[in-house]
Amino acid sequence: MRPPRNSRFFCLILTFSIIPPFILIFSLLAYLNESMRPCVPFSLVRISKTAHQRLVCSSVLSRPLSSSSANLDGIMSGDLDIVEENGNRSGNGEGIVKEGRLAGFLASQRDLFLGDLEEGKGKGWTVVMGNEAGDLDSIASSIAYAQLSSSLLAQRTIPLTLTPSSLMKLRPENLLAFQMAQIPPSALLHPESLPIPTTELASLGVNFALVDHNRLLPAFGDNGEVLAIIDHHDDEGAHPNAPVREITVPTGSCSSLVVKHFRPQWEASLKAGGGPVPQELATLLLSAMLIDTGGLKSGGKATPVDYDSAAFLYPISTLSSSDSEVSATQTNTTLTSSSLEAQVPSTLANTAENLLETKMDVSGLSTYDLLLRDYKEYALPTSSSAYPTLKVGLSTVPLGLKKWLEKEEDGWQTLLSEVDQYMEAKTLDIEGILTTYRSEKKGKGKRELVIIVRSGGVIRDSAKAQQVLQDLGRGLEGSGELLALEEWDKGSWLKKFNKKRQLGGGEGENRWFKVWQQGNARSTRKQVAPLLRDLIAKLE
Repeated sequence: MRPPRNSRFFCLILTFSIIPPFILIFSLLAYLNESMRPCVPFSLVRISKTAHQRLVCSSVLSRPLSSSSANLDGIMSGDLDIVEENGNRSGNGEGIVKEGRLAGFLASQRDLFLGDLEEGKGKGWTVVMGNEAGDLDSIASSIAYAQLSSSLLAQRTIPLTLTPSSLMKLRPENLLAFQMAQIPPSALLHPESLPIPTTELASLGVNFALVDHNRLLPAFGDNGEVLAIIDHHDDEGAHPNAPVREITVPTGSCSSLVVKHFRPQWEASLKAGGGPVPQELATLLLSAMLIDTGGLKSGGKATPVDYDSAAFLYPISTLSSSDSEVSATQTNTTLTSSSLEAQVPSTLANTAENLLETKMDVSGLSTYDLLLRDYKEYALPTSSSAYPTLKVGLSTVPLGLKKWLEKEEDGWQTLLSEVDQYMEAKTLDIEGILTTYRSEKKGKGKRELVIIVRSGGVIRDSAKAQQVLQDLGRGLEGSGELLALEEWDKGSWLKKFNKKRQLGGGEGENRWFKVWQQGNARSTRKQVAPLLRDLIAKLE
């Protein structure tokens, strides 16, 4: 006698005959190398977040962005449409941002991580972050580390962009690179989106990986475990027991070091038939390298590791898709490090020019925004019992002082007044402004340096602030060819201001400053910051 199909007995037999094999199959699939692992075209998030992350096809992971998350100016606020993989368009802007596979990974990984945090589960996750300046090299390196470690090594890793989402508009070159890599900025994870303070991540079992800097920032507490460091800045000696600790100085771009670290697994996945790494990631990394090395020009900031990494990335990026000689699944067969150094392909050269021009166009930014857009902050110890620690800010500004002063209503007076407000808002004792620009006649790279010391914070006395500036000035000028500082003399602005100061009307009561032309334009904040740190350590 056959039981009716709607009976409980029949359903029970069917359940026990189907579910165990189903579980066994998916368990076996999860242990395969991701480049060999098939994907399923439907969501598994209700069954298992881990299975969803590892087994679902990337096209399913990609999905429309909520309109509430895209509320920034320009690209961030709908000036560009978002085109999903199914061809639908959202937004009402003039341009188009297509959400690619890399964006799908970022959005899916973000949602999984936030879901676990809300449930108090952080163990097994690694948060990877660049430095707080938020330049493209930092963000691209963190995204690449997370994507490659997740897809090639099956490690749960999430990139965290330290720049608040509301300030992403201050770096239009980043937004341009995101557009080329098909990443809507709303796919990124920022600290303000976390359900808990960053200082509590470690208490939930979250570990950290650092790229483009090598000391865990105070905002993440004192007890966080750092599993990896990949950087091209001077080694501060922190986290000596990190399992991965790759700090190579000099290197033009940290992105190049990230590529070098993952390249064996990446090449293996390519040879296996394309692998899980999207082309857009290669494009994003190349964009960062182009900006940090000035277009990979020979004799510039690019080093052999930069050329090696770029030569590997270009054939597998979207930038080479129009080149009939280069296949998207090829590895480094048509471009070598030496040939790239000898002649940068026109596509890369044009891309570098667009990115660098976009980076230098800061005409619409206020002084406060200019100081904030590329800013790092330090708490530096001294030898003084009166002020044992000084809070120091360093702002890199892609604008020469001459043109900057032309924007100000009353030249130096207005500029310094706005700098005062910035320092008070940040509670800084010292602010350094590092300008970078090109000369009008020959287009040669130039740099200037401004150091401002403010009393009223831990430096209580104005006379002491003046003494601190004099001590720092002597040390900076004594650095020799590292900075090659010279007297700044661009027109009559500073002369007029100095004249007012001599008459008692030009100098602020709580602020002292000095300006130099920097003869060595190759030295950046990477050289100025450690020099200032050593000089401040000697202050008494």
